[in-house]
Amino acid sequence: MFFICKLNQNIFLSPSYLKIDVKKRLTLSLVTTIEGIKLGIFGIIVAIIKLNKFWKKGKIITGSPFILYNISYKAITFKVFKGEVLDSILTNVTELGFFCESGPLQIFVSKQFIPDEYEYDNLNRCFQNRFSRIKIIKNDTIVRVRIIGLRYDSSYTQGLGSIKEPHLGKKIHGT
Repeated sequence: MFFICKLNQNIFLSPSYLKIDVKKRLTLSLVTTIEGIKLGIFGIIVAIIKLNKFWKKGKIITGSPFILYNISYKAITFKVFKGEVLDSILTNVTELGFFCESGPLQIFVSKQFIPDEYEYDNLNRCFQNRFSRIKIIKNDTIVRVRIIGLRYDSSYTQGLGSIKEPHLGKKIHGT
């Protein structure tokens, strides 16, 4: 799920950058430092959408050549919750299940969470429906997955998913 969060970030600026537009340099530094990283309870920072208009003056740090700026901004964040349903792109199929990605989140769907009518086809590296040869789950397929478990690490989050419910699985255009 996506959220808009108000956040703060400390940016250390070298005195050599004081000759050029400081606001532009701080903005560039903030974007390159923050976008795409996981930020604790807020999830992954997708994009910075607004910077605070009122900039405070930087503070000179004793014993350091850098100047400290505290910047307030609004950002779009992506955080996934258990039970959430996501559309994702299938990236790798194995006989134990398949991996798919929804934005920065990697999801593994184990064979036990794939409907029983699907069986693994070792020759084509895909899951094929026994009753309909048209229903194939293979690489680059869009699948709708329910998140049944999450594993948090300091820099990324991995999910465990299921397609063993109605309206989940291979996404047909328009649904």
